[in-house]
Amino acid sequence: MRNFIALYFRELENYFVTPIGYAILGSFWLANGFFFSFNTLFISAVDMVNAFHNMSILLLLMVPLMTMRSFPEEYKQGTYELLVSLGVRSWVMVISKFCALLTLLFFMFLGSAVSVLVLVTFSEPDLGPIVGGYFGVTSLGAVFIAIGLLISVFSSNQIVAAVLTWIALLALWFLDYSTALANSKFLSEVIIHLSLSVAYLDLIRGVIDLSVMTYFFSLIGFCLLAASTVLELRK
Repeated sequence: MRNFIALYFRELENYFVTPIGYAILGSFWLANGFFFSFNTLFISAVDMVNAFHNMSILLLLMVPLMTMRSFPEEYKQGTYELLVSLGVRSWVMVISKFCALLTLLFFMFLGSAVSVLVLVTFSEPDLGPIVGGYFGVTSLGAVFIAIGLLISVFSSNQIVAAVLTWIALLALWFLDYSTALANSKFLSEVIIHLSLSVAYLDLIRGVIDLSVMTYFFSLIGFCLLAASTVLELRK
């Protein structure tokens, strides 16, 4: 537990002793505020559905930048070998980085809560779907982070890790397009269920689908377990 706490705060500190964390937060808040203002003023979409949709797309673009340095930076600086020599378990390294990135994700969404205050001030929104929507996009962001961490374990170059993460996320996002090549109804249904662009549609409306959440948490668990296993093999 002591190792986890130390690594968690170390990882979180690394994002804010450099401009990286501030750049990520500022870019997300600025882009999210722009899209929310545009949808509210010009499209008259006085709800959070479009805002959650925009958040999902922004996460698709930004999470690879958040995760790309996770393990390549450790390999480059030699701190991975140091942690191993100190007896730090592989799963502790992975979980601490995952939790630190989730904390950064929390701050990103915390800034977007200004949009909710605007809706509450000038309208009477149903807060239930809004809370459900935040839970949904947080789960989607956690999936992106887990995939990015797994890919970063294999790479010693940050740019390569980011590009491969983008490719993996885009492949899962547009997976439903491959149903045109499926030769059976069952295979098409499986592909559609695995496609992130289909799974998130109910989530941004605040509808929590048990099958989707099971898929998300299973994918997160698999990625974190696989990352820990790869680190063990590197030893």
